[in-house]
Amino acid sequence: MARILKRPMFNRGGSTNNGIMTGLVDRTGFANGTQLGIDRDRTAEEMQLLVDLQNQFAPIPKTRLPLGEIGLNIISGQYAGDGLLKNLAGSATDPYKKFVAADDARDLALAKRKASALSTSVGQQFAERIARAKALATSKMQKDYTPQRAYETQVAANIESAGKLKSFEKPDINQKYPRATAEYDTYILRNLRSTTNETGQLIAANNMGFVPFDPKTQTFDYGSMRPGAFYYDPRIRSFVQRMPASDDDEGGIFIYDKNTFKKRKFEK
Repeated sequence: MARILKRPMFNRGGSTNNGIMTGLVDRTGFANGTQLGIDRDRTAEEMQLLVDLQNQFAPIPKTRLPLGEIGLNIISGQYAGDGLLKNLAGSATDPYKKFVAADDARDLALAKRKASALSTSVGQQFAERIARAKALATSKMQKDYTPQRAYETQVAANIESAGKLKSFEKPDINQKYPRATAEYDTYILRNLRSTTNETGQLIAANNMGFVPFDPKTQTFDYGSMRPGAFYYDPRIRSFVQRMPASDDDEGGIFIYDKNTFKKRKFEK
C-alpha cells in the first residue's frame, strides 16, 4: 500500500491524460473542473488508487502463450508432413487462438475495473456536491429566518387576516394587536427561554400567555386570570400578575417589564 501511495500519480500536478485515464479522458480544451463539478485530477488519482488496490488484492492473472500445448502438438505429429514451418504454424494455431481470447478477456476485465473506479469516484463527487448544496440551502434558510424575519412575517399575516374580516366580524387578539402579539411570539418568548434573571425565570415557569381577551366585547378580563400566574398584555406590552389580598398584602395587579422584569403595582 505504501508503495502505491508514493507513486508519482498521487502527487498533485502533471497530466492526467495518461496512465489510468488512457482511453477515457481527453482534456484538450478543458480546465481542471467540468460543468458538472467533477475534478478531473482527483478522478484520475482516485481511479488509479482503486484499480491498484484491486490489482494488489484481487489480481487478474496474466495471459501467457500456451507453449506446452504447442510443444505437445509438435510432438504428436498432427501437422507433420507439410514441412517444418507449416508444422509449427499448425501446432500453434489453436493455442494462439486461446491465448488471444484469454488476453481479450483480461483486457475487458481491466477495462471494467477502470469503469467501476470511474463510477465510484464520480459518484462520490456528485454525492459531496449534493451534500454541499443541501448544507448551503439549509444554512441560507436558517440565516433568512431570523427573529426579525419571523416578526415581520407574523405581523404581515396578522394584518392580512384582519383585512379579511367581514363588516360584522370583530378582530381577535392577534388581529387587534398585530405587532404586539407578533413581538411576544418572536422576541419576548425567546428572551424568556434564555434569561438568567430570577424573576424572568419565574415568569417563564408560570407564563399563561395573553391576558384573557373577549372578541365580542373587545375587552381584557383581568379578573379571570389565575392568581399568582403571569400573563402578557399586548396593550401595555408587559407581563401582568393578579395577586389576591392576604393578611400581609392588599394584593392587586402587578406589572413586570418585558425586558428587565422589574415589578411595579398597577395603578388605575
